[in-house]
Amino acid sequence: MNDYEIGMLGEDAVECYLDKISCNILERNFRTRRGEIDIIFEESGYLVFGEVKTRRNAKYGRPLESVDYKKRLKIINTAKEYIFKQGLRDVNIRFDVFEVFFYERKIRHIRNAFFSV
Repeated sequence: MNDYEIGMLGEDAVECYLDKISCNILERNFRTRRGEIDIIFEESGYLVFGEVKTRRNAKYGRPLESVDYKKRLKIINTAKEYIFKQGLRDVNIRFDVFEVFFYERKIRHIRNAFFSV
């Protein structure tokens, strides 16, 4: 299985996880010129923009570490575009990261992983 396939399976696993905890999934793989957001959902009054990072194992560090400043900025700018396109106002937003360890079948949900500037 290649990295792309592993990544898609990780996103599928996160979607199932969010379904189990009764989140309303709005969009998956939202793309613009600015970037992509893996999953957009609602949870507890928040509009959440989620980044899914899937790894075969933890050998090369935590997946969260790969969400660097440049990646966060892309996600934030893409989120702003989503909000604008949807015509949303006065919405509570949050940026979460999901660490998926493929062979361990484990998902770590990091709420408020980073904040908008």
